[in-house]
Amino acid sequence: MVIAIAILLVIIFLMTGKATFAGKLHIATYVNDAAGLRRGAIVNLAGVSIGNVTSVELSTHPPNPAEPVRIEMAVADDARAWLRQDSVAELGAINPLGGTMVNIRRGTASSPPARDGTVLKSASAAGISELLVTSHTLLQNANDIVERLGALMDQIQSGQGSIGKLIYSEQLYDRFNTIAKNVEKLTAAMNTRQGTIGELVYNHELYAKLNTTLDRLNDTLERIQHGPGTMAKLINDPSLYNHADQLVQGLNRTTTQINSGKGTIGMLLRNQQTAIHMRDTIQNLDGLLAGLRAGKGTAGQLVTNPMLYHHLDSLTSELRSLLKAFKKHPKKYLTIQLKLF
Repeated sequence: MVIAIAILLVIIFLMTGKATFAGKLHIATYVNDAAGLRRGAIVNLAGVSIGNVTSVELSTHPPNPAEPVRIEMAVADDARAWLRQDSVAELGAINPLGGTMVNIRRGTASSPPARDGTVLKSASAAGISELLVTSHTLLQNANDIVERLGALMDQIQSGQGSIGKLIYSEQLYDRFNTIAKNVEKLTAAMNTRQGTIGELVYNHELYAKLNTTLDRLNDTLERIQHGPGTMAKLINDPSLYNHADQLVQGLNRTTTQINSGKGTIGMLLRNQQTAIHMRDTIQNLDGLLAGLRAGKGTAGQLVTNPMLYHHLDSLTSELRSLLKAFKKHPKKYLTIQLKLF
């Protein structure tokens, strides 16, 4: 029995890291809400486990009526060096799924060490309930997502939707199978040199022609880029760009002069007096043309009177006959007669 007890103590020491007969320091704190804290919960000092909760109960006469819950703790005596009387105890969640523990924040070095029976101040534990509610909401949302994924998998397995049809549609499978067969036939035709693609793959003569064409195209591009021709000059000669730039600058200057009213075109566009003269000239010319069409004046008679045309035509005929007779018998018309008295 003694040997069994000794072995049990050794096992407990190895599992907990502390002997059961080690010294204990009993401290307490008051909180407004225990937030699900249970007896035996872990007590941490700066995140390090130093003991357990020994009692959680409602106090009959609490120091502060707003904090009626008394929590008693038993911690290791060697934590006394870090546990001060101004240390603050607060409740915290072990993990988002639940479980509450007590976490003690170290006090200042100027404060006396905690003694057996010291009552520590506490921090508000309202955040624990919020964390538990948030965790519950998170779990509920995760459950909803899992249910939706299950419904989606059911739809896919039943062949509904695009994904379900892609997986379970026999018609789509037959189409893919037909496409695969056609690709297989096409590959077989290419291997037997049938069709255009087969000739492109296996015909060395066509390959040679294509290679020659590419060589010529490469040579042409080389000449265009570096040769003495027109295209090379268009690409490499900066004088063409300079001429184009000068032309654009000249057009810009001309446009500026026209917009400023300089020159004939500028005066026509900008000078009101020149525009009035131009309008009067056009009106006079229009009146003159109207008079010509109406047969007024000599010029109007020349344009509209047919008798004048006939007279001119007759005169032209007579002059043509006279010139012909003159050329035929010039002496007849050039004879000079002298008479002496």
